[in-house]
Amino acid sequence: MRRVILCCLVLFLTVNFSGSASASSGGNTGLTGLWEYPTAEMPEDGAGRFGFTYNSPYQFYFMDLAWLPWLEINTRLTTFDTVSISGGRRYMDKAIDLKFMLWHSKSPKNWIIPSLAFGVVDMMGTELMKAYYGAATWRFGSVAATIGYGSDRLNGFYGGIEWDIADWLAFKAEYSPLDYEKDIVSGKRVLEHLPTQKYNAGFVLKSPWGLQGSVSYQRGDNWAFTISQRIHLGGPIIGNGRKKFNAPGDFRNAYWEDVASQDLLLKIKSGIEKFVRVRDVEIKLEDAENETKKLSLSYENYGYASHAEAMTRLLIVLSAVMPETDSLTLIAKNAGVPIVRAEFPGSLLFDIRARSLRDEDPMRSAIFSWASKDIEQPDNHVLKSRAENEFKFMLAYDMRIDQTLDRAYMDRLNIDAIYRGRYTNGWGSVVDIRVPIYNNVDIKKVRDLWWEPDLNSNVRIQEAAMTYAGHLGRNGRGWLFGEGGYLDEEWFGANLWARYYGDSGLWWVGARAAIYHDRDPYSFAGLTNGRLAYRNGRAREVDDGREWQNAQWLQAGLNIPALDLDIQADYGWFVDEDRGWKLSATRHWDDTSIGFWYIATDINAPDKDFTKAGVHMEIPADKWFGTWFGNSSSHIWEQNTNLLSAWHMHSGREGGIVRTPERFISQLRPVALKKNVERMLHDYCTHDEVNTEGDNEVSSILGYVFK
Repeated sequence: MRRVILCCLVLFLTVNFSGSASASSGGNTGLTGLWEYPTAEMPEDGAGRFGFTYNSPYQFYFMDLAWLPWLEINTRLTTFDTVSISGGRRYMDKAIDLKFMLWHSKSPKNWIIPSLAFGVVDMMGTELMKAYYGAATWRFGSVAATIGYGSDRLNGFYGGIEWDIADWLAFKAEYSPLDYEKDIVSGKRVLEHLPTQKYNAGFVLKSPWGLQGSVSYQRGDNWAFTISQRIHLGGPIIGNGRKKFNAPGDFRNAYWEDVASQDLLLKIKSGIEKFVRVRDVEIKLEDAENETKKLSLSYENYGYASHAEAMTRLLIVLSAVMPETDSLTLIAKNAGVPIVRAEFPGSLLFDIRARSLRDEDPMRSAIFSWASKDIEQPDNHVLKSRAENEFKFMLAYDMRIDQTLDRAYMDRLNIDAIYRGRYTNGWGSVVDIRVPIYNNVDIKKVRDLWWEPDLNSNVRIQEAAMTYAGHLGRNGRGWLFGEGGYLDEEWFGANLWARYYGDSGLWWVGARAAIYHDRDPYSFAGLTNGRLAYRNGRAREVDDGREWQNAQWLQAGLNIPALDLDIQADYGWFVDEDRGWKLSATRHWDDTSIGFWYIATDINAPDKDFTKAGVHMEIPADKWFGTWFGNSSSHIWEQNTNLLSAWHMHSGREGGIVRTPERFISQLRPVALKKNVERMLHDYCTHDEVNTEGDNEVSSILGYVFK
């Protein structure tokens, strides 16, 4: 084995180190690194991988993501072939790994100063494999060399290289002093025979679509295999496709006096109907005889998960039909309520038509602000309501990860029959009937489902509720949100939010109140006779005078515009009368969101100093399929997953929600909408097809400090 490594080292020393830098691959556990050890490199912002590694007796299922430009988060499940529990089942362990990029050496020519990173392995859960580390990586074009130091099982100094031999092939080798004697589960050592060598080496094969596979020889006596898929939340998740923005040709008249107002309205209407899925379009054109030529247009997006995409498509259509214009105003609405007002110089339409934004970018002078309650609405209703009543059938997927010691992954596939009412004046409705067609979820104790009895095979109402959103006050910053009905598979009740947003939506304060009643988990629409409790491994109806339960919180939020990162703090009483905090941080890539939350109340989880922690994901359907078809969809897949193994506790529960205020207003905050529209327009004017991945740069903590 040493001869193989020596030959490879001699070979890569003969290559030209001036080649361009390449993205590093993941290690055994998914975290960017060598085989067993992390490096000081990480994926570009919003990128990552998911996959599986078999390195007997270890099996790793991982999901890795550069959640911030300087923070890599790796979540994983580990099973141990040599450790069995009752019934002969293999032991499974959930873990989270973090890597912080302290300094990123961006220039391959500046090889004297390395990239620096530090982090923690297995920071939550049982912490069976917990360790801390620091690493330094020098990159010489296509070759990266790493040295580092790790505590605990990482066991001291380590080092290695990664060499990108070609676009499709990389070689990795490392010195691994890993202390396998510390891997003890249920009193048994996982690796029965200690390694005969401290060197690991192997090859990584890469495809143009982000699919990777690797084979390596590790510990001197074992072959390991990994398969993973690259993802990117800033664009199509899988692959390298771009979103296609089809647009009409140049159908404009050069001057206002050359076209009648009615003909211009018809051109605008025709272009919007053909190329943009918006409704309730109203337009106001200034008299062509006036010295100032203006257009005001209000609309509501119904066809896209991204509100920035809807506005961008409108601007592209208007650039193709509008004569020379001094100014343009777009008013974006939701549920018939004006939310944001965007004012653009007329020169922007010329730049879009020419597909070339000038140095004095007109987007810089665009003004995005809250639309006040009394804002003047355009008066020509050229495109009436569309999709006011929407019926559709969709596949819905439930997944449960590490909920029992029986299986690591369980799932249920359903067909949802959905009705959505898109009304005006802030009102809306939804009815979702869920029909399970495949159910692999088997969370049992004794002979009764518990923990989550709702995951059965019965046809049930998933959601059926009325929703409302409207202005509080007249300046557009105050909001009232409400909903009532069947809120999810567990709860019947109502939620009420009151919020006040600061300038451009950078901060907000508010409160939330709720009242809930448990649903019968086995009936189509029935409620329990009492409170549903989980005792002695069974779900029971308990008549303890708390049939209806209420909760209330004070809330505040802060947005960091450069990252589109929302930080929120809640304090109050949860559903089960426990009092405490919830802290959450949610990163947005336009219409895609990944957030982490942490709850600590006066009733904590066993052996923990907090109650619950988890991750929340909102991913549009077109992020998966847009790679090949370039299509857009308004459907968003939403998943909330507990990061602790799910012993069901009556604490830290918030109750069901049909539509959070964030789902209604977050993308339409002036600060967020302007940023995302500007990015899409720059991409549209630069490329034939829009690359929605945006800025892929890796940054560092010190880079932000000294920026």
